[in-house]
Amino acid sequence: MSRIIVGIESTAHTASVGLVEDGSIKGFRSDSYRPSKGGINPRDAAEHHRSVFPDLLEELLGDKGVDIRDVNGIAFSIGPGLGPALKTGVEMARYLSLRYSKDLIPVNHGVGHLEIARKFSRFKNPLFLYVSGGNTQLVTIGDHRYSVLGETLDIGVGNFLDKIARDLGIPFPGAPILEKMAKSGGKIMDCPYTVRGMDVSYSGLYTFLKHRIKDERPEDIAFNAQEYSFTSLAEIVERGMAHFGLKEFTITGGVARNRRLRDLLAGMAKLRGYRYYFPEDSLLSDNGAMIALAGYMSDIRASFDVSMEQTDRVDSRESSWIGKRKLHPKGMVGGESMVQISRFEGKDCIVKRRMGGDYRNRQLNRTINSSRMKREVRILHSLRENGINAPTVLYVNVSDSSMILSRLEGRVLSQLTSEDDFDEIIEDVGKVIARMHRCGISHGDLNLGNVMVSDQVYLIDPSMGELDAELEDIGVDIHLMKESLATLGRGDSFLSFKKGYRQFPRYKEVMKKVEEIEARRRYT
Repeated sequence: MSRIIVGIESTAHTASVGLVEDGSIKGFRSDSYRPSKGGINPRDAAEHHRSVFPDLLEELLGDKGVDIRDVNGIAFSIGPGLGPALKTGVEMARYLSLRYSKDLIPVNHGVGHLEIARKFSRFKNPLFLYVSGGNTQLVTIGDHRYSVLGETLDIGVGNFLDKIARDLGIPFPGAPILEKMAKSGGKIMDCPYTVRGMDVSYSGLYTFLKHRIKDERPEDIAFNAQEYSFTSLAEIVERGMAHFGLKEFTITGGVARNRRLRDLLAGMAKLRGYRYYFPEDSLLSDNGAMIALAGYMSDIRASFDVSMEQTDRVDSRESSWIGKRKLHPKGMVGGESMVQISRFEGKDCIVKRRMGGDYRNRQLNRTINSSRMKREVRILHSLRENGINAPTVLYVNVSDSSMILSRLEGRVLSQLTSEDDFDEIIEDVGKVIARMHRCGISHGDLNLGNVMVSDQVYLIDPSMGELDAELEDIGVDIHLMKESLATLGRGDSFLSFKKGYRQFPRYKEVMKKVEEIEARRRYT
């Protein structure tokens, strides 16, 4: 006997119902709220959803020849989302469950997107880039749940693009029109470019472009919005793939339809030899089929009094059906750089060459590489001046974006997570980071792969750091270390790290800032 699940999606501007039978998508029906001006008004969106849901469901079931009484369960988006709109879908699901005595299945909206990519890519252990209006995340399969490797530190990339479009006078949703405009642009501006480890940030880029609208062509504003934001996404995908030795990636979410983003990712994949999969456009928008699919896979059931959870995350609840995967960091593997062992003036050394020109905008690539190299040289020199162990810069070649560094003996911290004395080591690392921050220096990519341990602790690859670090920069450092420990299954060891880091005089301020950073990464 067939098992049939209805899915209900209402997290933002789209009301949608979907149908899955025995794991196969049978179809979906959607209707989107379109404001006359400005962005989404959540209450107006809720009214829209409430008015169209009955007809959408009737049309879908009638077209597929399914009687609601033959349905086994009602899956619905429990979150994240806009409160009033989200509530409408939850109420619809509760009504159907109560009236027809059907199972009520809560589904995280993002997990629905991930399930579309997982099903159609057929990859066993891919890296997922999930990009939409409210969410920008780099995700992998963890221990029977999805695991977030990196995400936005402020606003989602889709939200960023829609805000720029709105400032240009483009009606919502503006991102598709912005994509067309960008094809007629070409002037690269000196915009903020913010990547921290595998996290990204768009608030600085948004503020910069917003203030340039009166002075630049709209096409160039659109062009820079896409080039900068999408280049950062391609970079964190490249870094995640390289650091963990993954071979396959896929994308999902509404922004994944953008052809320029796809071009950048495909170019990066060709350079690195990765396999990738881009789902068809119709499955990337918010839709009820993805919710029905995740609901079909899930064994979680909700009681009738279930309520929405606006800040629910893809890693908030178990997704037992995806199985279990463990990440294995790779030593001597760069993110956007190629790293190799060599010899220089008779001594062992490391040659580090920054890549990207084969798939990035060439002018933007030169800007990024030049900035990163100069920053890394200055910070490495400053670290050593302040008695903090770091490689010595032996030679720099700006023309081919390469540098030669002294070779350090030892292993990176990510290769020591199974050692019995790991907590003692990470406490010592905390002390070193406290010293670095006391000197006003931030690392910018502080993770277990950028700390080397032998008889002493060494810091490597500080190319995203600051020499005059503000509290935000320092907080991001600690957040990145916390995130890195959690990703590699040593989340409890953050307590040991903090024990060492307490030597920093502004410890309490920093930890409060970390809480603030983590809170604003949630869906808004």
